[in-house]
Amino acid sequence: MFKFIVPAKNDAIARVQNLFNTGQAEVTLRPSSTGKFVSITAVEMMLSVESVLNRYEEAEGIPGLISL
Repeated sequence: MFKFIVPAKNDAIARVQNLFNTGQAEVTLRPSSTGKFVSITAVEMMLSVESVLNRYEEAEGIPGLISL
């Protein structure tokens, strides 16, 4: 399971969703109470530790992203 918090901007949300655009991931979005941020949870079966680390490295380039 991957958890991220991003600013509530369409481009940031779309970039995180594109990381999990494999057809095998279940992605849920949850807005913050103030509406400034969105929590994104993605559940996907990963076959190796390297693939998990690669996914986090891909996410590093998204402005304002917080990985949990």
